[in-house]
Amino acid sequence: QGTTTIINTQYKIEYTISNYVSGSYNFLLRGTSTATFSGNGTFTVYITSGSGGNSNFIIDGVSSFTGSIDNVSVKEVLNADFDFTRNSSATRVGSNGLIQDVASNLPRIDYTGGVGSWKFEPQSINVLPYSENFSHSSWVKNDVTIQSGYIAPDGTNSAYKVTKIGSNAHLVNTTTGGNTATKSIFAKTTSGTGTIILFNNVTTYFTITEEWQRFDIQHNGLDFFYAADFRGASTLTEIIIWGAQSEALSYPTSYIRSNIGSATTRLADAANNAGSSDLISSTQGVLYAEISALANDGTKRYISLNNGTNNYDVRIYFDVDGYISVLSKVAGTTQVFLQSNSYTQTDLNKIAFSFKENDFAFWVNGVEVATDTSGITSPVNTLNQLSFFGNNLPFYGNTKSVAVFKEALTDLELECLSSWMSFSDLGINFGYTVE
Repeated sequence: QGTTTIINTQYKIEYTISNYVSGSYNFLLRGTSTATFSGNGTFTVYITSGSGGNSNFIIDGVSSFTGSIDNVSVKEVLNADFDFTRNSSATRVGSNGLIQDVASNLPRIDYTGGVGSWKFEPQSINVLPYSENFSHSSWVKNDVTIQSGYIAPDGTNSAYKVTKIGSNAHLVNTTTGGNTATKSIFAKTTSGTGTIILFNNVTTYFTITEEWQRFDIQHNGLDFFYAADFRGASTLTEIIIWGAQSEALSYPTSYIRSNIGSATTRLADAANNAGSSDLISSTQGVLYAEISALANDGTKRYISLNNGTNNYDVRIYFDVDGYISVLSKVAGTTQVFLQSNSYTQTDLNKIAFSFKENDFAFWVNGVEVATDTSGITSPVNTLNQLSFFGNNLPFYGNTKSVAVFKEALTDLELECLSSWMSFSDLGINFGYTVE
């Protein structure tokens, strides 16, 4: 049937199948097809139209379909959902504090620190071939014994106890490096608190307690991975370990299970194309985000309200050297650029950027940090999507909240929006105990 379907637009298809006998069918929009289906019932599927083919909506009996199709409805989806992708599985810290696996192309709400936030990470590779199986021959045991069956940070009995039995006691992986920028491992004691060398055979000592902690070190040139090293001035004689990771990034990312005998890759998180021109005002509004960076590593991370290009957009981003910045472009020309003082980017910061012709305001954590009274905004119906991406710089970090308002807000509204609800809320966010 001829329709006016739009390229790269999501549609909701509802339909009923009855009198099914055999075969299968799917739906096509502009050359893009859904999965194949068969059997009786009332169904709902979603499809994003492609750029090929024609504008027709097609029901295709792909393998001699015999049955009845009725009550077909095709509607454009006009909600604010993101197109989220991550073409591999990944892990997160669940609300119960345990590490959990998340299937590919599903977003991760991570509760590290006890507060849930949407986690975005770049691609990373755990080069260790056996990150949990310390009994494997790739882990060399020198004057130590190992014992499996201890409860790990993921709730399974996959952790190992390593016990010193001689003066040269250490457990090391020498077959694959390592030689990466960041190494990490989970460790705890069987009782009490003590010190031990981890990661490398030098005088770097870590204090281990009876509670699981993730320890990491950033240092290029360490070819081997020492999961436990009781030599030197170490005070411990046994520890429990789990989840060794060696990756090329300059900071540790979420745990990548690697028990397949070779390096394991977690692909990057991405979320784009949320919203529509019906939900976004191009001439005035507020872009708000409550976000933290994965690391203060001097890279830029963008959240952008745009039209699918960098020529028309409103941006909030973590800038270099700890700064937070906002920017607005119209027809490729920067109209406004405002920058804050330096912040701890790994803290959760509340950021609001209000934009209106000749009236721009930038707020961080309840304080107005900069304004500009000169500049135009985009024409009506130009901005139509929200993306964790901008100027070819994806946002990697944690997002507790992101919102778009269709009108510019007053100073009082912006102060309330970007402030902490209470002193207790403020303290908990920055890791303090409030009594």
